[in-house]
Amino acid sequence: MSTINLAFRRFWQSETGPRTVHFWAPTLKWGLVVAGLSDVSRPVEKVSGAQNLSLLATALIWTRWSFVIKPRNILLASVNSFLGLTAGYHIVRIANHRIRNGDSMSQTFKYIIHGEHRRDASNLKDVQVITQ
Repeated sequence: MSTINLAFRRFWQSETGPRTVHFWAPTLKWGLVVAGLSDVSRPVEKVSGAQNLSLLATALIWTRWSFVIKPRNILLASVNSFLGLTAGYHIVRIANHRIRNGDSMSQTFKYIIHGEHRRDASNLKDVQVITQ
């Protein structure tokens, strides 16, 4: 048997090979990393701080967990590491933009967690009409 055949057979029969969820879940999760990388070209005002904060938290938790579980899942660790880097980059990007535009650190943290709250004049009119 050739070396390539042996390597493929070992990969196919592995505890984290393509016949298990340990392979497919991290493989499909790369889609989140690609989506985050495509957000680099979006205006910073259109990037969600709360979403990227949750992606960062998830990435940190699952990166650690991938080394605790048996079998150790390096593919899961790698995708979550890249997801964390991507989400962290966007959070820094949002923070830099807000601070450059005059927000304090406190306002920046509130914006990242809650987003921007705007009052819409049309909604206020609707509420006034209903209460009269």
